[in-house]
Amino acid sequence: MHRSFLALQGTASPFFSRLATALHERGHEVRRVNFCGGDLAYAGNTDAWNFRGQAAALSEWYVNQVKAGSFTDVIMFGDCREIHRPIHPIAETHGLRVHVFEEGYVRPHWLTLEKHGVNGRSQLPRDPAWYLDQRRFTPPSPVGKPTGYNLFERAFHDIRYRAANSLFAPRFPHYRSHRPRNGFFEYAGLAARALRQRQHHKDSDQVTRDLLDAKQPYYIFPLQLNSDAQIVVHSPFDGVREAITKVLTSFATHAPADTYLVIKNHPLDTGLIDHRSHALQLARDLDITDRLRFIDAGHLPTLLDNARGAVVVNSTVGLSALHHRRPLMALGTSIYNIPGLTWQGSLDDFWTQADEPDMALYQAFLDYVVHHTQINGDFYTKTGIAMAVAGAVQRLEAAAHA
Repeated sequence: MHRSFLALQGTASPFFSRLATALHERGHEVRRVNFCGGDLAYAGNTDAWNFRGQAAALSEWYVNQVKAGSFTDVIMFGDCREIHRPIHPIAETHGLRVHVFEEGYVRPHWLTLEKHGVNGRSQLPRDPAWYLDQRRFTPPSPVGKPTGYNLFERAFHDIRYRAANSLFAPRFPHYRSHRPRNGFFEYAGLAARALRQRQHHKDSDQVTRDLLDAKQPYYIFPLQLNSDAQIVVHSPFDGVREAITKVLTSFATHAPADTYLVIKNHPLDTGLIDHRSHALQLARDLDITDRLRFIDAGHLPTLLDNARGAVVVNSTVGLSALHHRRPLMALGTSIYNIPGLTWQGSLDDFWTQADEPDMALYQAFLDYVVHHTQINGDFYTKTGIAMAVAGAVQRLEAAAHA
């Protein structure tokens, strides 16, 4: 069946242009919207409109394009970007299918493609009985084939995208990125972190060894990126600092006195907000300095395997914690925050009362999520993009994702 796709902002990579080419070859129409110089640099040969107006004019502009274009579908990367939010009610009014790409719920080797929305906007059910019932129809989830994903290729595309944003800034005078910081400062922060990487690994390995050798019971709290929509939109916190404050305060008051808290920084954190200093100062104020360990690296499977439990806002690490049978507390909106998988009581009670997850439910949930929302591939490497495009075309043509 012939389809007509309106492609909004994609990844900082060739993925969307390769997907457009593949859809064209299958007889579908694709019209892309460029919002900035980076979009222009990665547009490829796809027919495109350039939106140069102010954000306030976007809703009316979308309505006009939808009416003029006889589109059947909308695709985008990330559903909570300011430039994407106005399209959701318009697509619903005009009967367009919305397909949202995002980084994988399951890591590594997978990316997400969901109808309607992802993460907090996902339409995946939150009823455990539903997933158990679906086991009759859902095949076991396969192991993802490696894609060759690496941070260097991702960084190359990101730098190229940002450079094009600067170069073509006069053509898109009103564009404001969803990323809150100037690229130079972000990369300066990441470069400084890269220089300390060896020391970070050495320190975190020592912390892990000390905890395991002494058989110290501990909980793990992996941090997320402050600018991530998961924090900004789908959590009750203004930022990661506020989440640290809530978790540390509750831990100090309600966790058993012999337990430790390990806070693990996000691997892509730029250091522009000093989470370590905030956590250590708070620990001093709460008189639990000797029970806090803050690490900037670390082997997550080992840390999860031996933890008494894990606290997340809505990180994908939550699924890893479930995989390792750890009691789990999710403080934000997440697809896996389901009775039987996560602790449904208060954070204060979590430290002493939470149970291990129901692993039959976890497997039923994982199989369904992988089968209906995940695609084996990545957005940044040649092999990963080829795998992702093939999987996405198949999924989009079937419109079979959950």
